[in-house]
Amino acid sequence: MRKLLVIGVVVILAILFVQPIRAYRTAQAELTSARTQLAEARTAKERAIKARDALGTREMLVREARRRGYIFPGETPFSVGNR
Repeated sequence: MRKLLVIGVVVILAILFVQPIRAYRTAQAELTSARTQLAEARTAKERAIKARDALGTREMLVREARRRGYIFPGETPFSVGNR
């Protein structure tokens, strides 16, 4: 009888620990994912800063903006292309 009681208590305790262990593992997986995303964001930021710094002068910045289709206020855009 005593063995059954001990086995019952052990089983109940095991059942009670399942959910917290699952929650812990889920939290660990989310933390790993968040750390990966943070590392990727930092890498993207560094690339953006390097690209910004590579532009350097105002002339280079204007050239890149024009290449992307931007114009200054008051200018009239036009396109030359093949027909």
